[in-house]
Amino acid sequence: MKRLSLAFLVVLVSVLALVSTSTTALAAPATKEPFSATLQDIVSLGVERWWIDEEGTMHARGMVVTANITGDINGQVNITVNMNMDTSGYGDEQVKGVITVGSEEAYRMTADITIEAGVITSSNFVIHGMGSYKGIHITGTITPIDPTHVLLTGTKLTTKP
Repeated sequence: MKRLSLAFLVVLVSVLALVSTSTTALAAPATKEPFSATLQDIVSLGVERWWIDEEGTMHARGMVVTANITGDINGQVNITVNMNMDTSGYGDEQVKGVITVGSEEAYRMTADITIEAGVITSSNFVIHGMGSYKGIHITGTITPIDPTHVLLTGTKLTTKP
């Protein structure tokens, strides 16, 4: 009986050791590098709905925007923007969209932007890889260049081998 218990214990410990060695532990280490890309030729294709409330704040929902992206990512960006802006140019935007590289939907993108007196004063974006780009995670800030160009700068973390 003791031999059976000892054999069972050895097998159990061996199985637990194998299970605890996950593929994550065996994966290549993550790489971290600077990221920079420019959104250019930004064009608004329309808005689903907009209104001005009783306080004079303009609200836009479902504003569709397209742009080209060049730099560390080269492709097409299609985003939807929800915006709130008061009469003095203070407001915020929430952005969600997809970046296509070639014919593949390569990344999902989100951004939060604060605007003061019509100028972006704070912003952040997150880009997650999909499909063959899975394992890429990019975060950073948005800096306007001119009305049809913005600069995305930040950090690219790659966790796939």
